[in-house]
Amino acid sequence: MKNDPTEEDRFLADFERRIALGFRGLGRVLVAVSGGSDSMALAEAAFRVKASFEVASLDHGLRAESAAEVQLVRAWAQERGVPFHTRSLRLATGPGVEARARDARYSALLELAHTHGLGAIATAHTATDQAETVVMRLTRGAAGRGAAGIHAQRGDRVVRPLLFATRADTDRYVAVRGLVAVADPMNDDVSFLRVRVRREVLPALERAVGPHAVPALARFAHYAAEDDAWLQSEALRGLERARLGGGGSRLDLLAVRAMGAPIRRRALAAWLSEQGVPLDAHHLDDALTAIAEGRTATLPGDRVLLVERSHLSIGVAPARLHGTSSSDDGRPPK
Repeated sequence: MKNDPTEEDRFLADFERRIALGFRGLGRVLVAVSGGSDSMALAEAAFRVKASFEVASLDHGLRAESAAEVQLVRAWAQERGVPFHTRSLRLATGPGVEARARDARYSALLELAHTHGLGAIATAHTATDQAETVVMRLTRGAAGRGAAGIHAQRGDRVVRPLLFATRADTDRYVAVRGLVAVADPMNDDVSFLRVRVRREVLPALERAVGPHAVPALARFAHYAAEDDAWLQSEALRGLERARLGGGGSRLDLLAVRAMGAPIRRRALAAWLSEQGVPLDAHHLDDALTAIAEGRTATLPGDRVLLVERSHLSIGVAPARLHGTSSSDDGRPPK
C-alpha cells in the first residue's frame, strides 16, 4: 500500500544511502540551508548518515521573513549539535535580483568555507532544479555545455548531492521525518522565468509524457555533462597541438580546421578566453565561420581574429571599427 510503513522505511533508507554516497570523500563540508524543504532534507539526511559537515544559512534581506528563517535553521543545527554560521547579505530588490542574489550567496559561502577550513560547499539543487535549468537553456539555443545544466561538482568545490532526488522526493522526506520547512514566496513569483517553467512547462510535460519527464531531463543533463567533460578535455589537447611559438598567441590554421566541429568550437573558445577576449555565442559562431572562409572576424573589446594563410592570431581592431560588432555575415558594417 502507498502509506505502508515498510515502503516509507525503504524510501528513507534509499534517500539517506544516496546522500551518504554524495558526501563520500569530500572531507568536512559546509551545507547551505535556506530552511526550504530541499535544503532541510539535505541537512537532515547528512546528519542521519553521520556526514562531516557544518551549516550556513544566509539572510538575503529581500523579505521580512528571512531573519526568522535563519533562526529556524539555527535552531535545527543547535538541536543536533551541528556548527552553524550565518551572514546578512542586505540585497536590494530590483532588476537582476536573482543573479545578484546568487552571486552574493556563493561569495558568502566560499568565504565561510575558507574561513572555517571546510573543503567543500554542498547546495540542495534537485533533479527538478536540473530539469528547469535544462528547459531554460535549451530554449535559449544552448549547446552541449549548456544542456549539461547544473554540475554535480564545480571546479570551486561546490557540490550538489541532491541531484538524484526530485522536489517531490524532498517534500516527502521532510514530511516523513517530521521536519519544519519554510516556503519562499519568490518561488511563486511568475515574473521569474524559472518560476514560469516550474509552474507551467514542467507540469505540461508531465501531463503529456508522464511523471518520468523530470527525472528524464535530469538524466539527460547528467549524460550531457559527461559528454561535455570528455569533449572539453579533447579540445584542450587539440589546442595544445595547434599552438605555434610566441607563448601560444598563434594557432596553426590547418590544425584548427582539422578538428571536429565540437572540438574546434571548444578549443577556439578556450584560446580566445586565454587572450582576454570576452565571448558570447554570436561572436564565437562568427569566428568559426571566419576560420572556414579565411577572413577576418570582429571580436568584442576592439579586437579582431586574423585568419592568415597558415595561422590564427588576435589583433587590435582598426580605429574605424572600435565599438562595432560584426554584421550578420561576420563582416564589419559599412
